[in-house]
Amino acid sequence: MAHSTADSSTEHEQVGRAGASRYWIVWILLLVLTVATFLLSRVHLPSPFHLLVALAIACGKSALVVLFFMHLWDHGGANRIVFLTSIFFVALLVGLVVLDNATRFDLLNPGRGATLQTEPPGPDILTPRYPPEPGSRLDMPSAVEPGRDVPIPPLPK
Repeated sequence: MAHSTADSSTEHEQVGRAGASRYWIVWILLLVLTVATFLLSRVHLPSPFHLLVALAIACGKSALVVLFFMHLWDHGGANRIVFLTSIFFVALLVGLVVLDNATRFDLLNPGRGATLQTEPPGPDILTPRYPPEPGSRLDMPSAVEPGRDVPIPPLPK
């Protein structure tokens, strides 16, 4: 069913009636949530809860922006369905990444304990090494090999 231009103009008039007080209230709420994010970052919470609290505050702030500053509160129908579908898929993808990281074994997820308490396997690549002696290098054959007895040409004058 198509909408007529009369329907869209009445909807536009209804949207235009939103006063500035609503935007000021939303702005103050965004400032309060920003301060809450900062203050809760200073509080020590158990391991999974600091991430959950930060994500909940961020979702609340983004919902306020989308609902009021992008006028989703005033428009209904397909716009809300598209928004809810996108929120569902973002939550699904973030949830799957968090679950994947949480189920890995400890060597791949070193943030839970002290790291590098034992010596890592393999050669130590951080210790400086000096080049080997010229006679023991494999990439420079010695002068006694055949074809190496050609004298060095003199330098031009």
